[in-house]
Amino acid sequence: LGPGNGNTLMVVGGIQGDEPGAFSAAALIASHYKITKGAVWVVPDLNMSSILSRNRGKNGDMNRKFASLKPEDPDYEIVSKIKSILLDERVDLILNLHDGSGFYRPVWESRKRNPNRWGQSLIIDQEAMHSPPFNLYETASKIERDVNTRLLDPMHRYHINNTLTAEGNEEMAKTLSFFAVCNGKPAFGV
Repeated sequence: LGPGNGNTLMVVGGIQGDEPGAFSAAALIASHYKITKGAVWVVPDLNMSSILSRNRGKNGDMNRKFASLKPEDPDYEIVSKIKSILLDERVDLILNLHDGSGFYRPVWESRKRNPNRWGQSLIIDQEAMHSPPFNLYETASKIERDVNTRLLDPMHRYHINNTLTAEGNEEMAKTLSFFAVCNGKPAFGV
């Protein structure tokens, strides 16, 4: 089924070339899954030059270029294009895939499991959106519960990481997901 017969999910991978799990997962979604309802738009390798050079971003971190970007920036065309796709009226939900280091935990457990790590987390920028109304935390909580019931190793427990971006997190305010949320599109980092 296509648009109009369910929601449209947009999956973005490869925004940072040093996170192979992200672009590999996006490629698997595009090539190994049969969509039975709605539509899934996949951008598996958004920042190909960064992927090929295996670094964060050949021209700087592309995931920090969504708040403002000068036309002379080498990534300007790509960022502008992905913004227009994100804002397409058919896109209902966005997943920005990443590779995390260690295991995110809301409280300090160890050097590898603490609030400064990003692995095994579903990232939201704020608890809820007002226009259109959408509770990011409630949705993330359902996903968290579902994922955690299927774990092979309880040490890999999945957690919600609310970056509280709208409350002054300047670094996260530059990201693709916050751009989407600010433009009425529910978005999650994974």
